[in-house]
Amino acid sequence: MKFNFYKSVSTCFGLGYISPLPGTLTSFLTVIIIWTIQTHLSLEVTMLFILFTTLIGYISVEKNPDNVSDPKEIVIDEFIGQSLVLVFLPLTYQNYILGFIFFRFFDIYKPFPINYIEKKYQNAFGIIFDDIIAAVYALLSIYIIMIILALFFSLTL
Repeated sequence: MKFNFYKSVSTCFGLGYISPLPGTLTSFLTVIIIWTIQTHLSLEVTMLFILFTTLIGYISVEKNPDNVSDPKEIVIDEFIGQSLVLVFLPLTYQNYILGFIFFRFFDIYKPFPINYIEKKYQNAFGIIFDDIIAAVYALLSIYIIMIILALFFSLTL
């Protein structure tokens, strides 16, 4: 079997082929990877890593010979989306667990406009951008919960 760089990157080096739930597995491993990077390196390095991964991931999805619509083995988009959620949350176990749950929820159920983007753009843009929107939804949900909890606890004290 001939090595294909683009296929390797778009499937997170074969991770997309391992599990019946490759997106969830990739998101879970992303939590571990981003946690490790953030605890040992600066926020700026983490952001550069995510930006670099996004650029290489986009090119790899575009050039992957198996790129048809959004095949489940292409999981670099989950890595990118999950990373974006985590990098904008305070570094706590609770936030990372919430970030994982909310990102997976929005990535799986695809409320508007996620479902629209996925259907309208069946290319690298659509494959990656729908996960970026899921990340934004996850972050907004978590921040709203944090605001409500902060207001509730400030009123009860």
